[in-house]
Amino acid sequence: MTAMMSAPSESMQMYLVTIARLREEGEPVPLSLLAETLSISPVSVNEMCRKLQDLDLLIYQPYKGATLTPEGERRALAILRRHRLWEVLLVRELGFAYDGAHQIACQLEHATPELLADRLDLFLERPRVNPLGEPIPPKDGQMPSRATVALPDLSAGQGGHVVRCHIQGAPLAFLTEHGIRPGASFAVLGTTAESILIDVQGTPISLARTLAQAIQVEPEKKGAPRTPLPANVGIAPPQEQEIPQMLANDPTKVQQLTLDRLRVGQRGAVVRIGSQGAAKRRMMDMGLVPGTEVTVKRVAPLGDPIEFIVKGYSLSLRKAEARHILVEVQE
Repeated sequence: MTAMMSAPSESMQMYLVTIARLREEGEPVPLSLLAETLSISPVSVNEMCRKLQDLDLLIYQPYKGATLTPEGERRALAILRRHRLWEVLLVRELGFAYDGAHQIACQLEHATPELLADRLDLFLERPRVNPLGEPIPPKDGQMPSRATVALPDLSAGQGGHVVRCHIQGAPLAFLTEHGIRPGASFAVLGTTAESILIDVQGTPISLARTLAQAIQVEPEKKGAPRTPLPANVGIAPPQEQEIPQMLANDPTKVQQLTLDRLRVGQRGAVVRIGSQGAAKRRMMDMGLVPGTEVTVKRVAPLGDPIEFIVKGYSLSLRKAEARHILVEVQE
């Protein structure tokens, strides 16, 4: 038993770290969920959990599930730390796609001594999260707490990271297909009573509130950088940028302004979107097409972002994005 305690097998380590990933707010992890995640029969999972309990690494409660002991917690977080450090190195420094990096890290996590993990942490300048935004446990083994809320609790203009999705089957497959999975960053573009529009990797996605309610997220902290959008969002060729200003200054024309110049309460009908390519498609996906009426709802204290009402949505745009939309002012 002493030998096993000093060096748990790779299989045991896999169980410990999987339980650490699956648990929620200290609740026991059901063995059925553990078996499904590991693709192992329930009988084998039951047998291994009893072994780990004999080693004082977890507590197994029939009909409830498995909970890590303090020692099991320490070992699980050490493995998780090594795993996520390798993910950062493989993605950031070696150019691997995340899925490939995750598979390789699953192998390296079991063969990485503590000294190497410490050197890796130092080399990477002590990253706090992996490429999916999941926290990397510090060396002291105390996982930082994460304040989470349901996605619909956020308002237009807010952003954050997905923590977990309380849903299974086809709805979960839909979310995963659209990049909405643990660690994914997003920004809320607009909300209605029935749905919420979010931006994930530059793609607008509309979710029913009933589905969004199953998504737990960690809101970005005030003052933190906003979720980056693709490089071409809000950028238009020089000649396209100049047209709205020329029209706005021409007294012979119906009063036309770029959207960022409207005051709170003013309305305008979209005339033209100056952006091109993916940026233009993104604006149109959000309902900003010629003829659409837009009303300025509010402006952030520092002038950015600006919140609008579009087709019943409360829609948030950065000032740089609104600058490329020409509207005809409505009296």
